[in-house]
Amino acid sequence: MTAEGQIAPQLSVIIPAFNEQESLEATVKAVITALPDPTRSQLVIVNDGSSDQTLAVARSIATSCPATVVIVDRATNGGMGQALASGFEQATGAVITWIPGDGEYDLGEVLGGLDQLQRSDIVLVRRNSRGQVGRNLVSTIMYGLIRVLFGFDAHGYCGIFVIGSTRWKELTIKSRDVFFTLEVALRARHSGWNVSYVTAEWRPRRAGRSKVFRPSVMLRNLVELLRFRAALWFGD
Repeated sequence: MTAEGQIAPQLSVIIPAFNEQESLEATVKAVITALPDPTRSQLVIVNDGSSDQTLAVARSIATSCPATVVIVDRATNGGMGQALASGFEQATGAVITWIPGDGEYDLGEVLGGLDQLQRSDIVLVRRNSRGQVGRNLVSTIMYGLIRVLFGFDAHGYCGIFVIGSTRWKELTIKSRDVFFTLEVALRARHSGWNVSYVTAEWRPRRAGRSKVFRPSVMLRNLVELLRFRAALWFGD
């Protein structure tokens, strides 16, 4: 039961959105279709300082959505890490996951990992190849570096994961940048957790352009990766 006496949701889905006015409604409709029980689910839509009508779209969705909708309205754009951290703080479901607001992934495929939580501590989502040479090359280099530094095969990990709320509370994710989701996987492995995987198909964005695959973002991710390795060496 929640503090208000309502039945706690079985599943919380965080949906970060930055300037996704053209994609958000369709993404949420697809999410609702994929939910095992919308009436026992919570959607946390994070408007990450959008300059378009993303917030208005989110508020409109909340008026008729069969799931409980919580809107987190960030005044300024902080990037994926801050958006996800803000969303996870509001999640109250027994199981928590997230999906980007641009429609690149199908929640139904992500939730294929629910059954694995019965025997695993966390389920990581691996994507099928994007078919984008430049992007795949950068990812391959990063995966190789992660393998060398951590002995962890991160190949295909798209950043999405499925985790029970109890386990989530045991993690202390310090990153508030794009490294946030990778830190989740690396901390889980460092803690000796049983990690399982599920595969999801990457789909083209419904509208707009990616805000993540930029040289500056990739560089920040690399810097945080090296800092995290050093932190573990020194007992973080």
